[in-house]
Amino acid sequence: MDQIFAEMISTATIAIAVFGIAFCLTQRSYSRVSRSFAAFLAAVAVNNLPDAFARMTQTTQEVYMQPIDMVLWLSSSLSLAPLFWIYVFTLTSPTGRGPERLYRHFVLPAAAVLVGALMILSPQNLWSETVPEDILSAFGWWSALIAVIAFLQLAVYPQMGVYLFLIVRRMMRYRLMLRDVYASTEEHELRWIYVIGGLGALFWGAHALILLIAFGPEQPDIPRAFIVVAGLAGLFLVAATILWGLRQRPPLAPGPDNAHPSATSEDRPSGPSGEKYEKSALSTEASTRIARKLRAAMEKDHLHRDPNLSLWGLARHIGASPNYISQTLNEAIGASFFDFVNGYRIAEAKTRLSATDDTVLKITYDVGFNARSSFYNAFKRVTGQTPTDYRKALSRRDGMDDLSGELRDI
Repeated sequence: MDQIFAEMISTATIAIAVFGIAFCLTQRSYSRVSRSFAAFLAAVAVNNLPDAFARMTQTTQEVYMQPIDMVLWLSSSLSLAPLFWIYVFTLTSPTGRGPERLYRHFVLPAAAVLVGALMILSPQNLWSETVPEDILSAFGWWSALIAVIAFLQLAVYPQMGVYLFLIVRRMMRYRLMLRDVYASTEEHELRWIYVIGGLGALFWGAHALILLIAFGPEQPDIPRAFIVVAGLAGLFLVAATILWGLRQRPPLAPGPDNAHPSATSEDRPSGPSGEKYEKSALSTEASTRIARKLRAAMEKDHLHRDPNLSLWGLARHIGASPNYISQTLNEAIGASFFDFVNGYRIAEAKTRLSATDDTVLKITYDVGFNARSSFYNAFKRVTGQTPTDYRKALSRRDGMDDLSGELRDI
């Protein structure tokens, strides 16, 4: 019964993964992201093949089915974490490209394929349950091959820990990169990747426990409920990953509506400036003009009130290149795009809090924030107070000023 259940779970997982692969391959926009996600889903499907066809392979008389199942499971297991890392890297890249030197991430999967090939090409006698000692002496490398397989099986779990660390580090850097492109980053922070990473860690932990129990000295029976929960958790994990993954678009890559505008004649640079942008030709005069336009866009046109304002939208408004705007913000103004826009939002909010009786929630949305929590965090980071405390402090100060005036009149 447990085997039938495992087959059903694996078959369902393969079906969901194949659907995701087909959908990814039909996408023409952001094709690199789609292809990297399709590669990850292909590894998921291959990883479930041995369980999905377990009973079929057990009934066949072909002895080579065992090493084939092993190489499919082991190579795909060692590919899952690297492929998901490549997908995350590509999704969070401004250029939509994956990491360099990809071959480094597939050394272990390639080793698993090589070992599997050697096992398939080995004599069939070595696969019998009782192997004569004279055969083992004739094929002494067989013990070394088994040792390598055991090492690769154990390497699956620390490998995942390494890639979880890489993904978390990448996501922390990505959150900083968002501040150079968006004035409100909440909708683009890809928190679902943290959820998938946590669920993946729990899933692999459960399977590591099953493996530990199965190969323990006493080899007790694994509780059926534990197997059921682990199988369902794996299915849910794959389904959730596909549901979120298929909806993603690279937030740092401009879409068709956010094409980089060409610089106007007055903003076209004439000389190099700065170390960070040493390949840029933005001149000091052009940077000064762009800085004036940026301040005018906030102070006169009030673009900061747009909760969806992006670097590309601001570039279209002032008619300058997004790269030149970023360089101007970093070198001439000394702020990221996020801090520059939110500085005007906070300044207007302070005026509204002191001069009007509008609610904090109304001010939050009027000045351009799309969530009250974001407004509170940004306001406290700048002023050291919450908006409510800031308004109360102003009221107390005004009250003391009125009282001082009355005492002077007396």
